[in-house]
Amino acid sequence: MDFDLNMEKNKATYFSQLDTLRAIAVILVIVSHWFNHDHFFNRYLPNGVLGVTLFFVLSGFLITQILLKSKAGILNKTFTVFTALKIFYIRRSLRIFPLYYFVLLLVLIFPLVPLVNSFPWHLLYASNIYFWKEAHFQAQLSHLWSLSVEEQFYIFWPAIILLIPTNKLPYLFLAGIFLAIGFRYFFYTQNDSYGRLLMPCSLDSFCIGALLAYGCTFVPTFFQLFSKYAVGLLYASCTIFLLVTFTNVIGHSKLFFETVYYTGISLLFMQFIYFAVNSVNNKYVALLLNSSLLQYLGKISYGLYVYHNFIPYLYDVPLPNMLQSLSLYIVQLLRFVLLIGVASLSWYLLEKPILKIKDKFNLF
Repeated sequence: MDFDLNMEKNKATYFSQLDTLRAIAVILVIVSHWFNHDHFFNRYLPNGVLGVTLFFVLSGFLITQILLKSKAGILNKTFTVFTALKIFYIRRSLRIFPLYYFVLLLVLIFPLVPLVNSFPWHLLYASNIYFWKEAHFQAQLSHLWSLSVEEQFYIFWPAIILLIPTNKLPYLFLAGIFLAIGFRYFFYTQNDSYGRLLMPCSLDSFCIGALLAYGCTFVPTFFQLFSKYAVGLLYASCTIFLLVTFTNVIGHSKLFFETVYYTGISLLFMQFIYFAVNSVNNKYVALLLNSSLLQYLGKISYGLYVYHNFIPYLYDVPLPNMLQSLSLYIVQLLRFVLLIGVASLSWYLLEKPILKIKDKFNLF
């Protein structure tokens, strides 16, 4: 997932508020995986779906924002399409590959799951295809499916953004949204619940993020109007989201959930991102987005995400008979502290040094 891309304007700009959104996304995923599905935290909200979808919308927004800037440089003949693509893939590879393959190496050395059949799939960022083919997740490696979706998205998206005429891009984004809904509907009719793991089923989230990037770049009047009613829109969207979520839980509207629900929450998250990159006059939103703790967790969110599924097996504390539910929260808190420690070490010893190399490859 895009754990460190930044929106770029005239020069590289880092929006620390986006780290807050990354932190929220990874916490939602951790809650989904560390608590049982019938636990209160997971009973009414699909936390894993929410967290991964937020990551996808963020990726669509940030990657498209950067590519649109590169596209302007190509049109101005500052550099070529080939150069833009080369720099993009070098930077993405230096950010994503080292930690990912380091974890795969650890899994090989300390095997927690059998890798005889699945390792080539994980090696090639095709974990989602493997899980779909086998119709089951693979224990501690289940979360790799979303990283595979991201990587598969990276393969074709840069060339599309750089080569298609700018005024045609919104139609492409809209087509991607409807294509994703169509794919999910197809897999639903085939009673294939694992089909949603395939990259085309997540295109709407990426494309909704891309629409926001396009609007921020080329349609300032629309986003001035958006800003005027931003707080009201956010409150209304959150209310609708909660109503729809609880209605779906009570009424078991699986068709709705499997088809357009993802699109709806992607639109909601588009508003969150808008809040994060624009000054909105709301002290409560600002207090959340500027939280130093959440921003730090967002900075190390790649490590938090990659390592989190292994922590329960490294720190398996038996629960006492008395106060079992309370002990569960204490154990999970200790696990989370351990996870932060592991991710922090990974950030300072592995990821951050490599980022210094990555920063040498810039177009601007």
